[in-house]
Amino acid sequence: MNKMNNYFFKCDISGIQSFIFNVPSDGAAKELKNRSMYVQNISRKCLHAFENYFGKNKIEVLYNGGGNFYLKVETEKNEKDLSDFIANINEEYRKQDIFSYIAFIKNDGQSISELLDAVNKKIQKTKLQRPISFDLLDPKPISIPEIDSKNITNINGQIPDGDFDSIARESEGDKKLAALKLDVDNLGKLFRDRTEDDYKKLSDALQDFFDTKFLRLIENLEMQRHIYVVFSGGDDCFLIGCWDKIFALAIVLRQKFDEFQKDLKFKITSLPQEVITFSAGIVVVPPKYPVIRLAEEVEEALAASKKIDNKNSITVFGRTLSWKEFEQSQEISRQLFDLIDKKGESKSLIARIKSSDIGFDKLQQKALNGKISLPKVWRLKYYLRNVKKENEGEIKELFEEYTKAILEAFMRGKTTSPDVYPVAARWAELLLKRD
Repeated sequence: MNKMNNYFFKCDISGIQSFIFNVPSDGAAKELKNRSMYVQNISRKCLHAFENYFGKNKIEVLYNGGGNFYLKVETEKNEKDLSDFIANINEEYRKQDIFSYIAFIKNDGQSISELLDAVNKKIQKTKLQRPISFDLLDPKPISIPEIDSKNITNINGQIPDGDFDSIARESEGDKKLAALKLDVDNLGKLFRDRTEDDYKKLSDALQDFFDTKFLRLIENLEMQRHIYVVFSGGDDCFLIGCWDKIFALAIVLRQKFDEFQKDLKFKITSLPQEVITFSAGIVVVPPKYPVIRLAEEVEEALAASKKIDNKNSITVFGRTLSWKEFEQSQEISRQLFDLIDKKGESKSLIARIKSSDIGFDKLQQKALNGKISLPKVWRLKYYLRNVKKENEGEIKELFEEYTKAILEAFMRGKTTSPDVYPVAARWAELLLKRD
């Protein structure tokens, strides 16, 4: 009888984003759906191949989501058998932009952190050794099966037969789309030095949140007709939908995730004491905007949020805010909307707010350097002048934070982002747009 060996595998589906989003704007929603489902099927087929080859009871899935999975396998097979098995899986995708990179290492009782480090290093090496064939210059086009919308009604909370034009028309105010991309902060640190049991609990919990609870939230908010989930799973998601619904969903989702992480830390006591957070990026565009550019821009917005020291931020309209500041922007946008739509204030108020942060930035920087004179601080609020007399009190209160932020910077070196107000003004401007 051959000796049983234990191996640790990683499968990484590479090229997902460029493959999914490289579609024409016309008919983009349906094509994105087909491509997203196609990618999910690749991951599913790879996992089924493992189950069929080794036997379902011989593998343990430690993580599955976001286009990759980690497995522990117990087998009598030797390393040559395993390499041949991987080559057979990859034969179907050899000439395609989207490809399943698979690597394995022998499991001799290392910790889960050691296994992860080793297999991730090997997968990077594997990506430099992708197998090619002599006929690579004559590639076959990818055949993406047509999805039967009758069988996937409301899948991922998306409109089965609608396109982005029809989704944009459902937006409040300006008929625009928004894309939202988010992922969990410091995931490597979160998983580091966990026991295998805690690692599996954590990965299962994150997958359940983004695969199940998140989609159920869209349904509970009755946003299925307004939100198109391009992908969601593992520790991230990418959405396209009515701009106003995307903004609102981002806030609720962050609140629900905060509740989720508190419950998770109660169940897994070995987790670090730091709060588990996610960062996000939002981009607002016309419905005919090229999808590949939209994907690139929202990726850049997410990257900007990740550059903040503690991350846990959202970038929108090119400005990065904390989640608390984003919620403040929502409140201020509603106030501005009411001032103009219901109380007769001029729309010029919006334009003045959108450009007022230029002066604010200069004053705040001088304050941080200890070079500002207090009279200039008090004059800042008069930048927003010429308002209706009956609205003066409300507007004065609304912009009290401007002056407060400058004074705090001058006296204690603290700073409050001025971007709350221009974001709120742009938000209100979209709400006020009429056809």
